[in-house]
Amino acid sequence: MLIIISITVFGAGFYYDQIKKNTAFAYEESFINNSNSTAISSENKLSVTLKNSDSLKQSSAWAVTKFILQVPESSVLGSFLHKEALKGNAFLGKILFALKKNPTAMELIYSPFQNDIFIESETEIMRSLYSVVPDYQKQKQLLLVVRGHTGKASEILAKLIIETYKLEIKRETTLLPLLPDLMKQRENINLLEKRELELAQRIQDENEGSSGETIEDIALRSEIMQLSTEINSHVDALRNIEEIYNNKEDPSRYLSIYSLARFGNIQEILANIDQLKRMLTNQDLEPILKNEVDKNLSKLGSALNQELAQGIEHIKELSRTALSRKILLQKRLVDREIKRNEIHSLHPHYKLLKSVKTELVQARDKFSIDYKKWQDAKRGLIFKKAS
Repeated sequence: MLIIISITVFGAGFYYDQIKKNTAFAYEESFINNSNSTAISSENKLSVTLKNSDSLKQSSAWAVTKFILQVPESSVLGSFLHKEALKGNAFLGKILFALKKNPTAMELIYSPFQNDIFIESETEIMRSLYSVVPDYQKQKQLLLVVRGHTGKASEILAKLIIETYKLEIKRETTLLPLLPDLMKQRENINLLEKRELELAQRIQDENEGSSGETIEDIALRSEIMQLSTEINSHVDALRNIEEIYNNKEDPSRYLSIYSLARFGNIQEILANIDQLKRMLTNQDLEPILKNEVDKNLSKLGSALNQELAQGIEHIKELSRTALSRKILLQKRLVDREIKRNEIHSLHPHYKLLKSVKTELVQARDKFSIDYKKWQDAKRGLIFKKAS
């Protein structure tokens, strides 16, 4: 009887301990809206080999590192906004990108999942490795809970998440916001802008050469055509760069891209590299001199890589600048076309253009208001390790 009672007490204590350990995670899950749960049969998801990342959130076998995020007192929705941003797809992508630049850390964090049991993507596994739990007693705080198969793995991942988040909330722009809701609004604005320009272009094409067209209209259209050619050239270059990178081709292939090969000091560096290589092949150099040549070749190789990286960023910036200029000129044409409403007031495309323009103004106003709230929530954000 004493043995039976002891086993019963031990079992109850162990069960209570597991519930207590998992309370925070279960509490968070009650606030997560899983949009896929209604679309997939529960019978198909009970297999041991499927959806194993779900069990990570409840498992007590994982090491845990916790951080507190102190949200500014002035921000009404600060806690909610930061929780959405930290668990959003955009930030998850940023974490994975930062992790891939550090293969050693990536191997340490992902090593338990490199088998046939976990069939989910890196994104879904990463989503399960950290949680953001609102502190409902202290409404201006969030608890970041990071899991790993060892203490070192959870600490490295926690540091990566925090450093990446600090960086991304600083450099995000209105064109690429980090907050999921703002990203959806931006995508809608982009669609409306595209629709607006298409309708304006259709009206302009139908009325091109009419008495209402001015020299200013012709000049604007001419510059837009020139910018389109430049943008296409930059896009082709970036597409080739991406293809070389994805296919893991020899880095020398980047030099086959004309605009990149002619950037900055690349040609000068290549000439110096060629000269040193000819020294090595055409002359019997003394060991000391040969070592110096090898050192210079190594330095020039690093300089070339840096110059290529800057060249790629330069092409991206040229593309962004040209696109912004093109959009600005197209908007001018749109506005000029609308001002000539006495000519096109009965045109069906003109009525639709005005409707789209009104919707676009409303979408931009809402985005501006919500983006300001997000900026307020970011000011004075504090990170501190939980005890």
